[in-house]
Amino acid sequence: MSAGVERFTVSERALHWALALGYLLLLASGLPLMMPALQSGIRGYSPLIGERLHIACAIFWVLAMIAALALGDRRRVKRTLEELARLEPGDRRWLRSFPRWLVAASRERARLDRDVGRFNAGQKINALFTLVTAALLLATGVALWPFGIDGIVRDAHRWLTLLVLIPVAAHVYLAAVHPSTRPALRGMLDGRVDREWAASHHPRWEAK
Repeated sequence: MSAGVERFTVSERALHWALALGYLLLLASGLPLMMPALQSGIRGYSPLIGERLHIACAIFWVLAMIAALALGDRRRVKRTLEELARLEPGDRRWLRSFPRWLVAASRERARLDRDVGRFNAGQKINALFTLVTAALLLATGVALWPFGIDGIVRDAHRWLTLLVLIPVAAHVYLAAVHPSTRPALRGMLDGRVDREWAASHHPRWEAK
């Protein structure tokens, strides 16, 4: 195991976990409201309790993100968001090779990752998708409560919820299960990743 290199600061990790944990709590509390069949498996559940729990999770989510931004290094977070939004020459090539990357051996993955900086194209797309859908879910959620606007807004909120399920599942799989990307989880836990792993998967970033 080679020496570690800092990948994420405390501020970046706090914002990530505020967003991620809030997302998971909202999905866990919201899906039974969308799918009544799930309610029968939850002892003592009622739609009223479920709705209040979902609203409480939403309030926690917003306050946690505000706290993470207010107390953290906003300049560093801004720089990270700019990196995630920046299109680089190797991004299109990485996207085209992604199906091969998923099943490739380690040496082949290193070749496919040779132009990758701090974030690969998949991470950039996931970040953009997450921020956009989070904003839309928040906007439609606020319209539903406390303003009580229903109809198409409720339908949009439900469809957005279904839309995020696959990317969330894929993100959890890549972070916790896939052997090639699982070491990245350490970066979101203690801020550091193995230098050898960084050189293999994010060589342009590790070389700086």
